[in-house]
Amino acid sequence: MTRAEAGTDLLFQAEIRDAVRTAYRGIPTGAGVALAQRLYPRDVVDTLPPEAVAWALGVGNPVTAAGLSPGEVVLDLGCGGGIDTVLAARGVGRGGRVVAVDLLPEMCARTRAATEAAGVSDRCEVEAGEMEELPLPDESVDVVISNGVLNLSPRKSRALAEIARVLRPGGRLCVADLVVEADLPPEVLSSPTAWAGCIAGAVSERVLRRKLARAGFTDIDVGGHARFTLEDVALYPLFTVEVLQLLRQLLPQEAQQQVACSVIARARRPLHPDDAPLAATGVRTSGATPLEAIVPDGAEAPGVTVRHLKGVEDAQLKVLDVAAGGSTPYHTHDHAHEGVVITGQGRLRLEDGDQPISPGDAFSIAPRTPHAIASSAGRSLRFVCMDCLFD
Repeated sequence: MTRAEAGTDLLFQAEIRDAVRTAYRGIPTGAGVALAQRLYPRDVVDTLPPEAVAWALGVGNPVTAAGLSPGEVVLDLGCGGGIDTVLAARGVGRGGRVVAVDLLPEMCARTRAATEAAGVSDRCEVEAGEMEELPLPDESVDVVISNGVLNLSPRKSRALAEIARVLRPGGRLCVADLVVEADLPPEVLSSPTAWAGCIAGAVSERVLRRKLARAGFTDIDVGGHARFTLEDVALYPLFTVEVLQLLRQLLPQEAQQQVACSVIARARRPLHPDDAPLAATGVRTSGATPLEAIVPDGAEAPGVTVRHLKGVEDAQLKVLDVAAGGSTPYHTHDHAHEGVVITGQGRLRLEDGDQPISPGDAFSIAPRTPHAIASSAGRSLRFVCMDCLFD
């Protein structure tokens, strides 16, 4: 699909949602007791309905970290098999209430069954819905929890804005999810099962903090760091044999020991609008810096130098220098990609042919389109590109 054909859905949001639905509907069960006992105390797991334990697919224990109090109203976002809904219902007691929301009606049915088996259905409501458009009124809940769910959204900023909308002033968010600090291979990033497993959609801790601040949250804390190894990935039936083989083949042994990191992110909606963080936090002092003074990233290919300038909103700005006769490797991004040539001559290499590029030329790459950028034999090529990472 070309960018023009994609219309305004540059991040293929509908396609990603369909991939997530298909992946979850395609598995016969969750990761089971082996995973549940890694995330929750064993004596707690023993008190849970066996069906809920069988469908364990989370990455942490947000209920304990949320510190629930009797009488609170809790939203369990992406309730899945129902473990966290049951635990939250126990935490808020008979005077409280838990609203469980999941994209899949099948998961909603599992959560309802779990609350009935646990004897807490009288304080639980289960609804099908999208996290980017929650079926709840404004300022209607005290706490929002989720467990390995936010990364499933192709529009995390929108999902966080919805969470802020339904939280009462002073309400809090407690999310267990994965963060990544290094780019995964394109073959993995473009895998539907990697999206469903929360890895392809994971962001860095820095980006997560920034998104929370931009959504208006304060008292942001990201803790509970735990390595998520390739062996941990293999526990989840969402990851196909093919994806696991790709990870083993493409990731160095050291990287296999930390494919991602599970964290607990906590934040609070301000009591008053004036308490919200300023939109321009973290802006550097104005001034000029020689490009050569910016330390390059690791080389993408021999003769290619990459310098990250600055993240602007939800984009990354980079300057790339491609030596005379050199080329970036063929690669894809799971996001839109824009660029403009500054100096030199070269070619934009696409599957349907090469296009010459010269100073002043702008180019656009649609998500997941294989491409490479090569310089001419006679001189090096310098261009600035912008990766539109997230919506």
